[in-house]
Amino acid sequence: MSLKRKSAIALSALALAAAGTAVTTTPAAAEGGCPAATLCLSEDTNYVDIDVTSKTTATNCIALGHYGETGFYNGIKSYVNNLPVKVDVYYWSDIYKAYRPESPIYSGGFSSNTTSVAFYGMRGAVCTGGGNPNILLVS
Repeated sequence: MSLKRKSAIALSALALAAAGTAVTTTPAAAEGGCPAATLCLSEDTNYVDIDVTSKTTATNCIALGHYGETGFYNGIKSYVNNLPVKVDVYYWSDIYKAYRPESPIYSGGFSSNTTSVAFYGMRGAVCTGGGNPNILLVS
């Protein structure tokens, strides 16, 4: 076998091994530096600054207004959900004076730029385990 052919076979084997490794890594685990079994939320696109992290899967809600530089006034701009459960997202409605539901972040879900959804989770809350922020956070 020629040196050229041996080199081609070796390079092909190396490429296949690298591709196999890349395929076995879940996309969300590789995104934004968010640890395994953690929800990470940011007010900025591209995971510039993670403002909220949570590891809970129990019934719980987090009021986003207490975190970040602006209290998520302009919403969630990037996120990674490495939790084994979906996370329900709510925005605050001044009209209803209540949290209103938006689309959830499913387990394994991630986005580096949510600007296609205007003000996703604006001044809102995120909940796990079926939590309702209108019960758990509003007194």
